Amino acid sequence: MIKNKQGSHISFIISFVLFVSFLIFFISLLNPFEKAETGKSLLLKHLENEIIKQVSDDLLVVSATEIIGGSKSCLDIDGLSSNNAKTRQENSLIKFYFSDEFSTNNFQCDLTKEYEIGLIRLQKSVFQSKVLDLNNSYENNYDALKENLGIPETNDFQFSFLDINKVIIIETTSKEAPPTEVLAELVPINYLTKDAEIKTGYIKVIIW
Repeated sequence: MIKNKQGSHISFIISFVLFVSFLIFFISLLNPFEKAETGKSLLLKHLENEIIKQVSDDLLVVSATEIIGGSKSCLDIDGLSSNNAKTRQENSLIKFYFSDEFSTNNFQCDLTKEYEIGLIRLQKSVFQSKVLDLNNSYENNYDALKENLGIPETNDFQFSFLDINKVIIIETTSKEAPPTEVLAELVPINYLTKDAEIKTGYIKVIIW
């Protein structure tokens, strides 16, 4: 009699565990919303990364110090004769910026001055001009841009470019009216203007 009671108790526990497992499985089938939102969050992160890639380019930065008896003149610094150099000078320190995104050369070579070359680095930087290019691609060939960015046909997106005060500088025109439920992210960036001025701002990405 005692053995039968123990067997019944164990059978009840097993039945209860099986019932709870089935209930969890059934609820997950009826509620795919959480999985869909997780997938959309991953897609938003993917879009952020792709947009940052699209608006970034190589920037060569050469630091030099104006010094008596320096080993190089301005003509000896590679690239200064090209049309894609910008300079910023603070007292005796001067920085040369080289990028295809700069359309003019504002460097005036003074052959009477000599320099000692310091840090030279190649880095990826966000350019305001490339944000404008991306906006033009969005406005003129949205479907091709979606495909290039790896966005599924069933999804749509927008982006905007804001200054440090979150005032909109560039904003895309949505091709489809966004629904009430969208995912958005504000990505802080440092970017270069066409005059090689480094500023802080944001890129806002929206997907639905």
